[in-house]
Amino acid sequence: MKKYILLSLFLLSAMVSHAGAPPKIKILTTFSILKDFAQQIGKDRVTVDTLVPPNGDPHVYEPKPSDVKKITSANLILMNGLGFEGWMERLIAAAQHKGISTVCTEHIHPRLVLEDTLVRDPHAWHSVSNAKIYIRNIANALIKIDPKNESYYEENTRKYLEELTNLDESIRRSVDKVALQKRKIITAHDAFGYFGNSYGIQFLSPQGVSTESEPSIRSIIGLIKQIKKLGIKTIFVENISDPKIIHQISRETSAKIGGTLYSDGLSEDGEAASTYIKMIRHNFDLLLTAMRE
Repeated sequence: MKKYILLSLFLLSAMVSHAGAPPKIKILTTFSILKDFAQQIGKDRVTVDTLVPPNGDPHVYEPKPSDVKKITSANLILMNGLGFEGWMERLIAAAQHKGISTVCTEHIHPRLVLEDTLVRDPHAWHSVSNAKIYIRNIANALIKIDPKNESYYEENTRKYLEELTNLDESIRRSVDKVALQKRKIITAHDAFGYFGNSYGIQFLSPQGVSTESEPSIRSIIGLIKQIKKLGIKTIFVENISDPKIIHQISRETSAKIGGTLYSDGLSEDGEAASTYIKMIRHNFDLLLTAMRE
């Protein structure tokens, strides 16, 4: 009888505890890098889903009917902005979203690139300094939705910003040891300009800031000439881009393929770039090896 009473009390306590647990905030992000940012700040107070999966290309993503349902059920939507997700506004309108939407690049000064016209480069997360602004914007959005847990989000933010500061300082120390004439990198598309501006590295590519259109023959030929002139020995493919053009350039110049850079999306869990910090470290390790050659 005593065991039965104790068991009953335990079950009742568990039921009351479960009933009293506040529901988790449902966050929907447009792509995997924002998903990681949201998880770092929200931790066990949130559930996070993403529209574009790891290794996916947000530039050419085609929304699915199931995406509307995801948007409808989300308390918070996180977008990059700067023209990165041209398809997102239509989705939000179709879903008649009632929650909060946050553009994570708010307060970031965009890098301007002259292509056919002057365009804003959306890849702002590749600057670790900019990543800190993303984090602050996401934390503010969570606090707006869940002010009772402000201190929780602020503490998570403080710890993560400290990690980002350490990462940034480590990269700067390493780059400072590389001669200026060695700081030239070839990538598949113009995704690393913010990284280059932050650390004094010149990035060249046959394709512009979007992967939507194929690079012109003229731009490929011009890049081949630059590689030969500058004596660049290593070029890189990207996880989201078709590698055939880079392989063609490699054959024409004898520059070797130095590995895969993660540009617009993280890797799958358990792989080299499954979080933002892992992605930046992975990319920089490859870049540093190439610049030291």
